Amino acid sequence: MRYVLEGEWTGYCSSQQRVVHREVISERRRERLNGLHAIQYTDGTKLLIHIREAKPRERIAEVHSYRELICDAERPDQRPVYAV
Repeated sequence: MRYVLEGEWTGYCSSQQRVVHREVISERRRERLNGLHAIQYTDGTKLLIHIREAKPRERIAEVHSYRELICDAERPDQRPVYAV
């Protein structure tokens, strides 16, 4: 089973909201990310995390802009710092 993880930056106003991260993840990684819905920045903006099941034969254009930040946030010892 494949899943699509999308990160959507909220920006400073609603017109700046856009998808800035997209990647295909496994069932195991989806389970690790369970409960992580957003990463809040010190300037008040957020990276909203959405996970959905990939459709059969769906081609997904991956964008790895925030991979390191999301990997840090999925670690249990880092989650209280980043998760909202």
